[in-house]
Amino acid sequence: MLAVRSHAAGEPLRLEEVPLPEPAGTEIRVRVAGCGVCHTDLHIARTNRLRVERPITLGHEIAGWIDASGPGAAAELRRARLHDGDAVVIFGGWGCGICAQCVAGDEQRCDAGTSPGFQRDGGYAEYLLVPSARPLVPIGEFDPVEAAPLADAGVTPWRAVQRATPWLVPDARVLLIGLGGLGQFALQYLRRIPELTIAVRELSPDKLALADELGADLGLLDGDESLVALGLGGPADVVFDFVGNDSTLDYAVRNVAPGGLVSMVGEAGGRFEFSFDHVPVEASITTTAWGSLADLREVVRLARRGRMRWTVERMALRDAAAAHDRLAEGRVAGRIVLVPSSG
Repeated sequence: MLAVRSHAAGEPLRLEEVPLPEPAGTEIRVRVAGCGVCHTDLHIARTNRLRVERPITLGHEIAGWIDASGPGAAAELRRARLHDGDAVVIFGGWGCGICAQCVAGDEQRCDAGTSPGFQRDGGYAEYLLVPSARPLVPIGEFDPVEAAPLADAGVTPWRAVQRATPWLVPDARVLLIGLGGLGQFALQYLRRIPELTIAVRELSPDKLALADELGADLGLLDGDESLVALGLGGPADVVFDFVGNDSTLDYAVRNVAPGGLVSMVGEAGGRFEFSFDHVPVEASITTTAWGSLADLREVVRLARRGRMRWTVERMALRDAAAAHDRLAEGRVAGRIVLVPSSG
């Protein structure tokens, strides 16, 4: 089968012929319908990341069809009411199943966990192996290519917004940095909460026009920082940073209110000064990565009911390198989804 693999940070991606994986034990083989191209994939391919084990098949935003299963998978498939050929979205936080985080339903926090495209081969391929039936979320008749972005672009901002609930009270001021694949979902989730004032900060006028369509109250081009307090009526009670580089994190910290929240979601590797002189008093700083399996099930439910909108652009698997270049250059309106020739 074909797979797009990273052998070393900064080296060109390689389209390779690799053996078809055979499921053993409780493993499930999924035929990939599509895999979203995320900025995290770009960072993995082009920089050193300690959580990544190479060589690796990239891709963690995956949907497809159950294709085969190991001899120990039958009981769990029956409990999940899943069968060969069923369309599924793959939850990416594969925990150990026995630690406190996993038992609490937060497998994505498991210290011993693995994830596709990080420590296990991912979805830039025609097939991949999933450790068991548990990470498979059925999507019924929903197009799995369209559903693939829900596995990260959909669920991660859902998690970030849910964790920010104590700050998202009536009349709260919200600043959202970056309206890429995740930011577009986040804005729609936030707009479901009544009486928020929401500003979006972007580099692209086109994305600010989209922010207006999705319900933002204020659009800020890069450099309009003086308009944050003016447009929102004060510093933001919550800042969601969906970029996460040095510049955006510094911007987030400068524009959050005392006692407010900065939620770092983008993984661009940024850093900022953490001190009494730089961070507003009693402001909270947090990160969000993935969401829980329960979060993904809820996002899929909303998507199947038509409660969200997002844009998918299909590209061939063999064009993964070109997809990365476009993402790096900011020439992606929604989400590129790589589609294998077998799909």
